[in-house]
Amino acid sequence: MSNDKLEYVTPTEAQKSAQRNRNIAIGLGLAAFCALAFVVTLIRIHENINASIS
Repeated sequence: MSNDKLEYVTPTEAQKSAQRNRNIAIGLGLAAFCALAFVVTLIRIHENINASIS
C-alpha cells in the first residue's frame, strides 16, 4: 500500500444547493409515505372495529 495523499473533492455552492434540495425532496417523500401508511392503518383499524360490532 502506498503512502500517497488522498485527494478530497470540495463541492461547489451549486452542488451543495442541489444536494440540499435532493435531501429535502427525499425527506418530504418519506414523510408523505409515513403519513399515507398511518392513514391506511387507521382506516383498516376503523373497518375492523365496525365489522366486529355488527
